[in-house]
Amino acid sequence: MKSIKVILYVLTPIFIFIVSAYLAVSLLLKTQQTTVCPDLRGKTVEEAKQIVRNTGLSFSILRYERRNDVPYNHITIQKPEANINTRKGRVIYVIVSEGPELIKAPGLVGQGLEAVRGVLEEKRLILDKIITIPHSKTGRVIAQIPAEGAEILEQTKVTLIVGSEQKTYFFMSETKNIDINELAEEMDAKKIKYKMNYVRADHTTQSGIDFSVPRRTIFSGSDELMITIY
Repeated sequence: MKSIKVILYVLTPIFIFIVSAYLAVSLLLKTQQTTVCPDLRGKTVEEAKQIVRNTGLSFSILRYERRNDVPYNHITIQKPEANINTRKGRVIYVIVSEGPELIKAPGLVGQGLEAVRGVLEEKRLILDKIITIPHSKTGRVIAQIPAEGAEILEQTKVTLIVGSEQKTYFFMSETKNIDINELAEEMDAKKIKYKMNYVRADHTTQSGIDFSVPRRTIFSGSDELMITIY
């Protein structure tokens, strides 16, 4: 009997403490105000701060992370989860996107198209347009958009300006009393393509000359000039 009294004497204060703590916590929980945790995912940091202020919560950024599928400064993850009851004043921790990773545009000027295509494929860039202009560097890139070193995203479209064969133009002047040998030397010097067609069997004499290009007109140096001698 005595031992039972001793046990009761020891356990009674412990029981009273447990019951008191339980009642205190229950009372505290009942008196605390709660709110529904808002959904901050996809919101900007500025939008999220305004939302949590309006709901009586606070806000803290855990870290930023690279995300190719989420724009810069938008929230990707939050704790606690959205749409659950939580006490007012609680901190919502979030992770924010730094946006997709930027790369520097490669230098393509001076390279041929075949090499350029390989570089663009490696960098995951898209060849959008090729603009050709007459230039001494035929078949080579002479300019690019965006410029070398510019910070761009993967899958950015690239425009190339490529050199094409330069065209030379000449003026066909009057050809009366022209010496055919002097004419041939001049055309050779100017790298004009031509063919001579002798109507007469005797090449040592000439009574007239005709050209496939009308006199006093402009013609391209890439065109072949037909000269008929009779």
